[in-house]
Amino acid sequence: MRHFRYKAIDNEGNYKTGKITANSVADLFAMIKENDLELINYKQETEMGLSLFKKVSDKDLVSIFVHLEQLERSGVSIIDSVNDLKETSESSAIKDLAQEISESIKNGSLFSQTISKYPDIFKPIYVGLIDMGEKTGNLADSFKSIVEDIKWNMEIKRKTSKALVGPIFGILIMFGVLAIMTTVVIPKVTGFLTSQNMQLPATTTSLIAFSDFFKSYWYIILFGIPFTMIVSKIISKSSEELGIKIDNLKLKIPIFGPIIKKIESAKFCQFFSMTFKSGLGVIECLELSSELIKNKAIKHSISKIETNVSDGLSLGDSIAKAKYFPNLVVRMFKIGEESGNMENALTNIKFFYDREINDSIERITGLIQPMLTLIMGAMIAWIAVAVFGPVYSSFSNLK
Repeated sequence: MRHFRYKAIDNEGNYKTGKITANSVADLFAMIKENDLELINYKQETEMGLSLFKKVSDKDLVSIFVHLEQLERSGVSIIDSVNDLKETSESSAIKDLAQEISESIKNGSLFSQTISKYPDIFKPIYVGLIDMGEKTGNLADSFKSIVEDIKWNMEIKRKTSKALVGPIFGILIMFGVLAIMTTVVIPKVTGFLTSQNMQLPATTTSLIAFSDFFKSYWYIILFGIPFTMIVSKIISKSSEELGIKIDNLKLKIPIFGPIIKKIESAKFCQFFSMTFKSGLGVIECLELSSELIKNKAIKHSISKIETNVSDGLSLGDSIAKAKYFPNLVVRMFKIGEESGNMENALTNIKFFYDREINDSIERITGLIQPMLTLIMGAMIAWIAVAVFGPVYSSFSNLK
């Protein structure tokens, strides 16, 4: 298939522009003609042209699926819903995407088959849900589940940003102040003290050593963490076993490790709940949910859960063996299995994780600011003692 950007004119003399996929230029002319348009000019796009679809944001996706859900519940066919989306949307990215989908459906593809061509926009799990909806004739509920999931993920991203932006900004300010003190202020003051040929206390000599170290190796302090993160990513991609070990270490980082574990575990439970409610089997739910987990240690544990369930172990016991999920979550899964009301249990799990993540983020944001203030206070106190201590001693000796 080739991708074309075209300009055409309708019967009333209005210009129309857009994107279309066709096998050849002849097919392009035929498709334009079918839409009662007269082609003025066209341009075939390279693969780089497809990058514009990456501009479809999460908000755009919510808009797309809400629109499709509403029209689906009203009995409008999917092709008409997509065409209506193309005509009414104010986003050029959505218009172009809807045009592509519309042409593909006209050529005989199912909606799920069409959107599977855009993995950067539509997650495989969304494609699977829509495929299930097409088979069962319940597309509206599939669209609704996807909307709820996208909104949930947007909220998780917002909470994560809230937990990280403040502390990172505070740390940068702290390093900025530290850089000025160690490269400008401290050398001038300590230079005066060393020129007096007096015996300096340990606090002063250690401050001078720290200042010299910071001036000589500031780039290690500044770029050390980003460099370590990049190297760990490269190692993680090169070796699955090492990747699992590195990601497992990330979960043990104080303060941030538990947050990562909760967010990844919450994602798993959210996706499992969504796929299970759509009618998929437990094994399929586990398989689809694991694909969306970034942490390789948790991802590997879900693969083990899948294996254990396949071997006949109950889902609740398999999750308990993974050791990444709180006892309350394990208990909810077991209750859902025993009562046959898994959907209600999954709803309770979602409520639990939403509350846990909120509480954890509030604790972090409430803890880090006082910690940074304490570190800065200790640094200033160290400088004050190291500088004014010898000065005070020299005055005492004069007496």
